[in-house]
Amino acid sequence: MNSLRNSISMTIPTTFVMSFMKRTHWIQVIGILIVTACVYANIFANQFAVDDHVFIGAYHPNVQEAFLGVVPKGHEGVYRPVRGLFYTAYHMLWGTNPIGYHASALAVHLLSTLLVYFICLEIARTFSLRWKWFAFVSALAFGLHPVHTEAITYIAASMDSIGIMFFFASFYAYLKQKTAFSVTLALAAFFTTEITLTLPFMIIFYEWVTRKLSWKRVWKYLWYVGGMAIYLGVRFFIVHVTTRGPYLANSFYLTMVTMTKVLVEYVKVLVWPLTLVQNHIISPGIEAFVYRDYRTIAIAAQSLFDPDILFSLMVICGLIFLMFRVRKRAPIVSLGIGWFFLSLLPVMEFIPQGSMMNERSAYISSFGWAIILAWGIASMNHRWKKGAIWCALGILAFYGVQTFSRNRDWKNDETLWQADIRVSPNENAYAYFALG
Repeated sequence: MNSLRNSISMTIPTTFVMSFMKRTHWIQVIGILIVTACVYANIFANQFAVDDHVFIGAYHPNVQEAFLGVVPKGHEGVYRPVRGLFYTAYHMLWGTNPIGYHASALAVHLLSTLLVYFICLEIARTFSLRWKWFAFVSALAFGLHPVHTEAITYIAASMDSIGIMFFFASFYAYLKQKTAFSVTLALAAFFTTEITLTLPFMIIFYEWVTRKLSWKRVWKYLWYVGGMAIYLGVRFFIVHVTTRGPYLANSFYLTMVTMTKVLVEYVKVLVWPLTLVQNHIISPGIEAFVYRDYRTIAIAAQSLFDPDILFSLMVICGLIFLMFRVRKRAPIVSLGIGWFFLSLLPVMEFIPQGSMMNERSAYISSFGWAIILAWGIASMNHRWKKGAIWCALGILAFYGVQTFSRNRDWKNDETLWQADIRVSPNENAYAYFALG
């Protein structure tokens, strides 16, 4: 009788807490959706810009054309067949009305943000993080981060974000041990955009951070590696889609040297997204856009021992050292750093892309920064609760204002390139060319 009474007394509060947590999650989800949608509410006045003119209305392949790699002229070297099918579907729905495309882009971003929220709930459980706002702050930091404006407001880039939504869905399904569903979503992600090909490495790295990595589980990893191999096999050996151009200054060595500075630039736009542009100035004379071997003199003049390259290597090595160093004490920080580096591997010019840096390429990697940021605020909450609240509100408000403001730069081609010139009036030659 006593044991029954004790069981009932324990069950009632447990049920209450579980019910409360569920209600809390729903409130947080609604808050994330409302705040993120409000920040992007001004994109519906934007017109087509940059590659939108090439794709919207002119590119709507059938299934055969999409999987054969048919793309508009000037975009050879890209193989994203599922994305092509979405262009066709959107064309049937929206025609050439930019509002429909913007609505679809925002819906995809909201879904990705919710997936980030649920992934972070799982991460908090895994690492026994008791701060109930961790997933909420992580998801809002992701949803509001200004670097995402290119991936959402720029319609052509937002089409790639569909694949990233599949990526996050696959990773979440993996966390919930739904392997078959996860692998199916992974294949959809791979064939939508190649930046998602890092998913198998992300899963293996996550297992390493959580100390679950085991040879007994290798069959799980092989399913994802197999999916990646299928994509690469179709791309390179069946439809023969290779690269978008040569290495920088026709040199693999100079390309890798330059990319050390690009990695640090990605760190900068994630940590301090105050000056965002379409064409980044990597260093004097070196612009992110290098289509058709554009402006390679400064690239060819570089040396591994240049001060800015040595500084970049120090930053990169320092972050990697920190990743290993804090794995036991702060595994979420280790996870965030590793996530950042792994997610950028497909755009590190091992296979030339034609542009050495795009802000939209930081869409996946920003998740790593979001969880580090939320972990830092959670750590502050233990000693200084009011400070943690004000810190979170301040950062999220800064992100929201910056995003809302940056959205206006994407109103049309003219406003976009004018914004680039305002940031770097004496260096951004490509912006002047595009504006002209």
